Amino acid sequence: MRLILVRHGESEWNRIGRYQGQIDAPLSELGRKQAEALAERLRREPIHAIYTSPLSRAAVTARTIARYHTDVPFYEEPALLEINHGEWQGMLASEVKERYAVELREWKFYPTRSQMPGGESFSNILKRVLDFREQLCREYADETVLCSTHDVVIKILIADALGINMDRINRIWVTNASISVIEYGEDLPYLVSLSEACHLGRLESVREQQAL
Repeated sequence: MRLILVRHGESEWNRIGRYQGQIDAPLSELGRKQAEALAERLRREPIHAIYTSPLSRAAVTARTIARYHTDVPFYEEPALLEINHGEWQGMLASEVKERYAVELREWKFYPTRSQMPGGESFSNILKRVLDFREQLCREYADETVLCSTHDVVIKILIADALGINMDRINRIWVTNASISVIEYGEDLPYLVSLSEACHLGRLESVREQQAL
């Protein structure tokens, strides 16, 4: 299976550095332009199924891509939801840093043993994401699937494919509206591309311009 992972376009809360988690923050104006550029980049890509997180920032990105793939089955999939940030959801990054400094450091350096206050455990998101990946590999063994999803979900799938310690996922940068590709076969999985964003040109959100 060829798995095309796209991160949603920039949301309004990405833009201002506010934690989203499973709150449904919409795409920003830049995010909508990024989604259009992403759709154009994937216009002629053979795709056999499109799956998206139910959150609108991912779903709108996916539907923008799907306009060029009208005959491709389209599904909303809860397994692709972002991790629930609990009490951090709706807070600015500066506020989280001030009020939850110890917990934030643990999330950054040791996510597998951390849990955001009132949020989802890492073991839970890890299980739901990898269970879904196994399902896709069974159902689409020789086909191409596109998933429109979120930062932590993509990082987990990349770390899993590379066989690296999950505590290293926050060393991976995945830009908004970027493309990462993993190929699964009978042998090892292969990371074909990571956070490809050439199609964005000046629309790319560079790391230094985002707190999250």
